[in-house]
Amino acid sequence: MIMVHVDQQKFQKSHNAPPPPQILRKQDHTGFKLRFKFNNSVGLKRKRNLKAVEEEDDGDWVAPKLKPKRTKKQEKSVCPIPPPDLPSKFRQLIVEEMGGRGLVLVIQKTIFFSDINPTASRFSIPFSQVKTHDFLNEAEAKELDDKNPMQVWLLDPSMKGTSITLNKWVMGSSSLYVLTNTWNPIVKNNQLKKGDTVQLWSFRMNSLLCFALVKL
Repeated sequence: MIMVHVDQQKFQKSHNAPPPPQILRKQDHTGFKLRFKFNNSVGLKRKRNLKAVEEEDDGDWVAPKLKPKRTKKQEKSVCPIPPPDLPSKFRQLIVEEMGGRGLVLVIQKTIFFSDINPTASRFSIPFSQVKTHDFLNEAEAKELDDKNPMQVWLLDPSMKGTSITLNKWVMGSSSLYVLTNTWNPIVKNNQLKKGDTVQLWSFRMNSLLCFALVKL
């Protein structure tokens, strides 16, 4: 177990405690264009046909071989394993040392190439995978709805803090949150790669919205 002993005042000074949340002006991103291509594939159901099987064994005809029917137990989908809790070292740092509160699991997802693509430089949080939207208060949700990015604080998997931009994108019928701007250094410093499973937790330091990214 990693023990972290930090005096609250010293921690805030030495770790460059995050400034109050700022709303980025729209004009700062006037020329910023986003292009995405969604390739929605449609699953095809294969039809199973029972065919008579004719085997030549001394000229005899063999009756069709039918596959046994699946039992209800086999057809029942397996319940997903509950996501693991926040590691104790993160909880100790956030709650005991930083004075954080209101820990909420936002998403558990697999890292895709788009999440580590240096050209994109963003971590996607699709609405379809978000556990809850309650990590945002009413004012924050409205700012994002109005296309105003927010500066938030993030603890990366190595437990280093950095400022990062939280935004909301709407692509047709699909919506997602994204963490951008300083994402590439996080990928590099923590050696994130395609196929990794990560969790994103939210918490509050006073009224400041913060996140913790955990690599499972």
